[in-house]
Amino acid sequence: MTRASVLVALVVALLLPAPSEAVELIRRPYLQKTSETTVTLVWRTSEATTGEVHYGTDPTDLDQTATSDVEDPNHAVEITGLTPDTTYYYAVFSAGQLLASPAELDARQHPIHTFTTHPPAGEPTPFRAWVVGDSGTGSLRQLQVKDAMLNRVGPDRPDLFLHLGDMAYGDGTDDQFTERFYRPYAEILANTPVWPTLGNHEGHTSNSAEQTGPYYEGYFLPTAGESGGLPSGTEAYYSFDYADVHFIVLDSYESDRNPGGAMLTWLEEDIAATDQQWIVAYFHHPPYTKGSHDSDREREHIDMRENVTPILEAGGVDLVMGGHSHVYERSYLLDGAYETPSTSFGIIDGGDGRILGDGPYQKDPGATNAGALYVTAGHGGTGVRASGEHPLMYITEPINGSVLLDFEQGRLTITNVRFDGVISDTAVLVKGRSVVVGAPDGGEKRRPGGLDRIRWASTGDVGDVRILFSCDEGATWETVVERTADDGRFDWIVPEVETRNALIRVEPVDEPELGDRSNARFYVGRVGPYEDLPWQSEWKYWDKAGHPGERWNQIYYDDSTWQQGRGEFGYGDGDENVELAFRPVHPSYYFRKRFTVADDITAVWMRARFDDGLAVFVDGRLAVQVNMSDGFGHDVGASSPSADNELIELPISPEFFDVGEHVLGVMVKQRAGSIDLSFDASVEFTFSRSAALPCGAEARPGPGGPGTPGCEDCGSSLAAGGSGGLLLLPLLVARRRR
Repeated sequence: MTRASVLVALVVALLLPAPSEAVELIRRPYLQKTSETTVTLVWRTSEATTGEVHYGTDPTDLDQTATSDVEDPNHAVEITGLTPDTTYYYAVFSAGQLLASPAELDARQHPIHTFTTHPPAGEPTPFRAWVVGDSGTGSLRQLQVKDAMLNRVGPDRPDLFLHLGDMAYGDGTDDQFTERFYRPYAEILANTPVWPTLGNHEGHTSNSAEQTGPYYEGYFLPTAGESGGLPSGTEAYYSFDYADVHFIVLDSYESDRNPGGAMLTWLEEDIAATDQQWIVAYFHHPPYTKGSHDSDREREHIDMRENVTPILEAGGVDLVMGGHSHVYERSYLLDGAYETPSTSFGIIDGGDGRILGDGPYQKDPGATNAGALYVTAGHGGTGVRASGEHPLMYITEPINGSVLLDFEQGRLTITNVRFDGVISDTAVLVKGRSVVVGAPDGGEKRRPGGLDRIRWASTGDVGDVRILFSCDEGATWETVVERTADDGRFDWIVPEVETRNALIRVEPVDEPELGDRSNARFYVGRVGPYEDLPWQSEWKYWDKAGHPGERWNQIYYDDSTWQQGRGEFGYGDGDENVELAFRPVHPSYYFRKRFTVADDITAVWMRARFDDGLAVFVDGRLAVQVNMSDGFGHDVGASSPSADNELIELPISPEFFDVGEHVLGVMVKQRAGSIDLSFDASVEFTFSRSAALPCGAEARPGPGGPGTPGCEDCGSSLAAGGSGGLLLLPLLVARRRR
C-alpha cells in the first residue's frame, strides 16, 4: 500500500461496518523484544493471513511499512532501523484489512497503538515500570488492580510492564492466556512492552528446556542480547537494558538452579559485564516470603536464596522481585541473608526507606554487597494470604495490588498501589548524594492561594537548597525561594493558577544537578475534589482502656496527652503502620484530626476502612455511623461484625464544613470476641470555582501581594515564612506519584 492508500484505508475502515467475512482479532497487537532501534509487533487473527504494519512518528502520516508474507493466524512482525527514545504510531492490517489504528483511544483518551523505543543504554532517562505478579485469574479483582494503577498514574503511564509469573491460571493453556492475560491487559500491551518470567502455573503446559508450550509460543524474548546484556541462548532467562537500568530475568521453576549450571553460569557472566547504574533482577519464587508460601520450606525459594542471591549481591544488584507467594512484602536494605531458616541477620539498614519517615536507603554508586531491596508482589489478582511476618521484611500486606518502579537520576522509588487505590507503601533507594522530593510528588491537588508545605529529603551534605515551581510540566520554572536551609520542609503560598501540569523542584544551590523534581504532575485549582485528608494521614489517637472524656470529639478539647501516628491503625492483621494497644482488648478506640477549611465547600466524599464499628463526628456532630446500633458508650462493642478492613464510601453534607477550623472525631469499636481491629480514612473536598488563571496567563495580585503568579511571575512571593512557618490550612500529607 502507498501512504495515501493507508490513510484512505484508515478513514474508510473506521467509518464503515466490517464485512461479514472480516478477519477478527483474537489477540490484539502487543509489543515484544523492544530495544533502542527495534520492536516486534505480535497479534493473532481468526484466520491464517499475511500481516502488515504501517508506522510513523505522525499518526496521520504512517510512512513506513513492515510485512510478513507468511499466512498464519499468529503474526510477529519485526521492525528495525528505528530512532532511540522515539514514539511511533502504528496501524495493523491482515489480508489488507485494518485491524488496529492509531486513531483508537482508550477510556482515558490515550492513543492505544503506539510504541516508544528504548532510551540509549547508560543515559539516566527518567522512566516508570509496572510490576504485576500472580494476576491471571480473569476476575474482577485483577481488573481492579489494573484500574487502580491507571488511576494512580494518570497521563504518566508506565514505560515497561514486568510480569512476575502466574499470568494465566490454572495451567497456562493457550485459551487461558488469551482470556486471562492478553484480553484484560490489551490496551496496556498495545503500547507498553511486557517482559515476563515463567511461573509454575505456566510451567504446567510449557517446557523451558525445549522452549515449547503456550508461554513460549506467545512471547518473543531476546536470546542473543538483542535488547542489551549477554546472549543467553534461551527465552527461559534473559536480560535487557532500558536507560541506565540492567534488568535480569531468571527462571526459578524449570531451569537448573544449581551453581555451575547453564543459567547461573550465564548470570555470573551477564552481571559482571554490565556497567549500568542500576541492576534489577526478578523471577517467580522470591528468596524471602511468609505469604501463601514459606521461603524457609520450599525448594525453589531456598535455591534462589542460597544459590542465586549471593551472585546478584556480589554483582551489585539493587532490587530483587518475585511473585508466587500471594502477598505484598518489602524488605529492609539487605545483604548476606543466605541462611535457612532466615533470621534478621543481613539487615544493613533497618529504617523504613520513606522520604517523610526515616529517610531513603542509601548506597554508593557501583558498590557491590552494599545492600539490595527485596519485593514480593504476588498480589496481582488471585487470593492473598500471609502466614506470618518475615524477619527481613519491613512491611507485609495480604491485600491485592501492584507495584510501580520510578527511576530518575540516582533514585529508585518503589510504590505499592492497592486495588482500592490506597498507596500502602513507598520506599526510596538513593545512590550517592542527592535531594529527593517528597511532597508534592505527583497526583496531589492544591488550592490557589492556600498555604502548603513542600517536603524533601537529602542524602549527604548538599548545603542550602533552591525551590522552583513549574505550571507547565517543566517547560519553564519560577523561583519559590532562592535559598533556604536543607531541613526538609518549606511553607509556600500556592500560586493563583489553574493547571494540571504543576511540578516542584528542590536543588542544592551550589550543585543543582543533584536536585529532584516531583515524580509526576500535580493539580492546582479550586474545582475539586481535593484529597485534603489522604489515606495514611497523621492522626491523634487514644488506645487506653479508659474513656478519654466526654468532649473528646469537640474542637477545643485538649488532646495534648494523646499519641500521634500515621494510618493504618489497628492490630491483628499485620498491615498496620501503628499497632494499637490490645492487652487487654477494649471495645472503643478514638481518633482526632484537626484541619482548616479556607473556601466554600460544595461536596465532601469520605472513604473509611474499619473493623468492626465506626462513628465519625465533625465538631462533635455525628456524620457517619456503621454497626453502632447498640450505642456509643465506651464499654459497648460494635453491634455487628464487619468484613476485615471493610471499606465504606459515602458523601457527607458540606453543611458540616463552614469556613474555619474543624476537627474530625472517629470512634472505632471492636466486636465482642473479635481478634482484630483497623482504621484509616480519606476525605475529599470539592470547593467553589475560583478566578485562578490558566498556566501562563498574565499575573495578577494574589495572597502574596503584587507578583503572585500567573506562573509568568511566580517569584519569591510564593514563600510563606520559610521552613519555620505554621501550616494552618488543610493538612496535606504527601502521596508519592504517580
